[in-house]
Amino acid sequence: MKKKRMTIADIAEEAGVSKATVSRVLSNSPKVKPESKDKILQIIKKHSFVPNNLAQSLAGSPRNTVGIVIEELANFFFIEVADGFDQVISQAGYFMQISSSKWNEEKELKLVQQLISSRVDGIILAPVSDESESINLLQSSGIPFLLINIIPRQKGIAYISCDNYQGGKLAADFFNRMDRPSNILITGFPHQTLDHRVQGFKDNFSKWDEIIHYKNINTYEQGYGIASVLLVRNAFANIKTAIFVTNDNVAIGIIARLLELGISIPEQVSIIGYDDIKLSSFCRVSLTTVSQNIKDIGKIAALELLEMIRNPEKPKPEHKINPQMIVRESAVI
Repeated sequence: MKKKRMTIADIAEEAGVSKATVSRVLSNSPKVKPESKDKILQIIKKHSFVPNNLAQSLAGSPRNTVGIVIEELANFFFIEVADGFDQVISQAGYFMQISSSKWNEEKELKLVQQLISSRVDGIILAPVSDESESINLLQSSGIPFLLINIIPRQKGIAYISCDNYQGGKLAADFFNRMDRPSNILITGFPHQTLDHRVQGFKDNFSKWDEIIHYKNINTYEQGYGIASVLLVRNAFANIKTAIFVTNDNVAIGIIARLLELGISIPEQVSIIGYDDIKLSSFCRVSLTTVSQNIKDIGKIAALELLEMIRNPEKPKPEHKINPQMIVRESAVI
């Protein structure tokens, strides 16, 4: 059964006060006794209550709006997911309201609270963590929601995510066949998806004990910047090297700088990325990468969320997308 959404009347009844008093607390009015205010705020926190600012003016009127909260607007992965999502929901007569948490859990929670308060019809969330408080808030809100780019710990939560362990295994299998003397792993923000990719790579790469690991390299600019460091520290000019980068944006930045420095790709340095963003096939040396079928993730998420909005009693969908190795110029066997 769909969980009943908490109302101001419910808060007032539990607190033993009038609805007007609860409304004054929500609007931060000074005309409430401190002891009453504290009691009301404790009840609000206990129930993860989010006020519906539009409840009276929009009661019974669908907004045909869905919210999507992603981690990073500058990341082409999320841009392409959102594009696939928008293609489907716009055809269904819905509008998309998009925002970015910028990898900040507190900001993510506030954005989700705002969407719930704004009475959107459904929410897509790419959470910063599989333990994000936003997930619990969405569960208690009664609004249809679906997680992307993560596999929830709790059962009965709708999600769509790549099988990132399998993606890491694909990269490891490719590395094993290249058999380079030097091997480097470059990872970004700590996240469940990253953990699974690294674990899949670690479990299947025959030379894991010899891997050189650089962490917290997150953007194109940081990839471009670290390339000069890699060149000197890892003797690219003298040792044939393979690099697995868990983010295409970073991999493309590394390629751009290494070419400027006169390093041949893939002859001297082979590079594998992860995601298969559009730009990976258009850069100067096209990128070999693990594809997540990005646009499909957005389209499937949209179709499933629309179905959840129309049929809330149906079982929650769970999708784990199989990755593919896309071989281009930056790494060949």
